[in-house]
Amino acid sequence: MNSASWRLCRLWVRIRRARVPPPRVPDPVWYFAYGSNMNERLFRERRHMAPIETRIGRLTNHRLCFTIAGGMRPGLSAPANIADDPGGTVHGVLYLLALRKFVRLDASEGRKYAYLWTEIEDAAGNIVPAVTYKVPAAAPEGRPSLPYLNLLREAARQRGLPAGYVAFLDGVEARE
Repeated sequence: MNSASWRLCRLWVRIRRARVPPPRVPDPVWYFAYGSNMNERLFRERRHMAPIETRIGRLTNHRLCFTIAGGMRPGLSAPANIADDPGGTVHGVLYLLALRKFVRLDASEGRKYAYLWTEIEDAAGNIVPAVTYKVPAAAPEGRPSLPYLNLLREAARQRGLPAGYVAFLDGVEARE
């Protein structure tokens, strides 16, 4: 993607989602998914994403939570989010995306989310610079809907995430 196209994409995301993408982003870019985007069917079919490469990864010093400030219906839904937690770990999926695909994905993420540029450790122990999303301000925790939670559970099994993490997801209570 050339610099003129990137400037236009940055403007589009800023208007659509109130996020300001950085002046430069690598092409392709690694994206770390820890919520419903881990689900291959959803990511490929509904989001129309075709990753160049896919790996299992983990983000350290964070924990998975469900906050009512994220998602498409803040206050009603409680989608996945991450919070700082020294010693904690969030497992998920690393996708290597062409920059144009990342821009499309970025424009579809909820307005409350901000970028987190970080390092993710893949299953082979390699450190990968990646971007993910988190609600930047402290947000009240909620409970996810059962269909949403089932997407995460299905994805965790499908992707072969650690058994302890799958058990953690199985123990999350859904909203009634």
